[in-house]
Amino acid sequence: MSHGDIAGGPGRIAYLALLGTTTLGTLSSTIISAPINDIANDLGATASQIVFAVSAFTVAMVVFAPLAGWLCERYGAKLFLLASLGLMTVAQLGAALSPDLGVLVLMRSLQGVACSAIPPVVQHALGTFWAARRGRVMATWASAIGVGQAIGPPLGGLVADATGWRSIFVVHAVLTVALALVLARFVPHMRPRRPPMHVAGMAALIGGVGSLVVAFTWAGQGGPLVLEIALVLFGLGLLALYHQLSRRSRQALVDPRLLVEARYLRSTVAAATVMASLGVVIVTVPLYLGRDLDLRPSVIGAITFALAAAMALFAPISSRIAERLTPRRVLHIGLVTLVVGPLLLASASTVKGMGSPGWILAILLIIGCGIGAVQSSAAFGVMRSPAAERGSALGIHNMMRFAGLALGYAWVAATYPLGSLFLVYSGPAMLAAAAFLLTFIGPPAAPIQEPAPGDTSLR
Repeated sequence: MSHGDIAGGPGRIAYLALLGTTTLGTLSSTIISAPINDIANDLGATASQIVFAVSAFTVAMVVFAPLAGWLCERYGAKLFLLASLGLMTVAQLGAALSPDLGVLVLMRSLQGVACSAIPPVVQHALGTFWAARRGRVMATWASAIGVGQAIGPPLGGLVADATGWRSIFVVHAVLTVALALVLARFVPHMRPRRPPMHVAGMAALIGGVGSLVVAFTWAGQGGPLVLEIALVLFGLGLLALYHQLSRRSRQALVDPRLLVEARYLRSTVAAATVMASLGVVIVTVPLYLGRDLDLRPSVIGAITFALAAAMALFAPISSRIAERLTPRRVLHIGLVTLVVGPLLLASASTVKGMGSPGWILAILLIIGCGIGAVQSSAAFGVMRSPAAERGSALGIHNMMRFAGLALGYAWVAATYPLGSLFLVYSGPAMLAAAAFLLTFIGPPAAPIQEPAPGDTSLR
């Protein structure tokens, strides 16, 4: 979306600042991927343990996402976002000073809590200030995610090579403070509401999804099987309780029927799937390039740049294609690409002559286009669903997105040590195939009435 298409909103600087916040949030996750081997060597961590330092960020986002959506609605999107960026700054500086893996994991968790505020705030602000151009705005939002994915690995690799891996957190803290000042100056306040707070329902939802994600993460770390099964059963029980409580209470966070509406459900499943695929690729590829090909962090960052660059560039293109076809068909094309792409990476790791950096880079370009198409289509779909009128529903959508990312990290931690990259990459390929089939189940989504531009409340 060009800058000339943003008439009717609070201004170009506010628009770019909101997109920059999305890029910053993604950057906080990806900036450690290129120097991941240096961090592991410095802190004496194994491959599985250092993946835990990456996944701790995402687990925290999953657990806090529903509450973040509610807080965004209750205290106003701008105020909540600025407070979260303050927490992000403190946590980044704490990570730079981490003496061991345990402290680093704690600081990464706090960063995840802070980052959980960014998606619901930015999605809401973009969708209300520029409601008349929502399709292209959501595609640009997806592109901003790709920009964060693009600049994170090379920036982290260059800084780590020049001044050490701890400096990457200092750089991120400085960027966070600068962006917060711009947001405070140019983004209008969005008036707070008084959304219902069903304490029992919120606790059951957070506990249920949190237990499942922790179980997946613990499985990746080789935890006791009995504990993993107990966490899964406990999580499923809490989610069943949440469903019953939501059906019976007038104070429910979201009407359960809205969460299974066709457009919201398909978009949420697709978003979670694409994040799981992304999680597998952005961890496994740097590990392979560093450990098997013995490449430096800066070179690894340059190669993985292809993935995110393709994401950023193809997301807005996919919105144009969707105008000629339909968003659902673009979603189908993206999911098929995410079935083929990981299988190509698996082949590159096993077929002689295909494991070179050049082949890996080409395949990452293909996967990046698929991710960009799915992310933009899913974002557009969920923002056009009736559930998007509630901040808690956006929180639940993003909770599932982050849960997909955590699942991808856990899959890598569990399967990478087994020595079969074909096994590692077959997981996201099968998940994308299942999501593709799901999009054909059920009737087409019902038409909805678009909100009036300029409504800055979360209804």
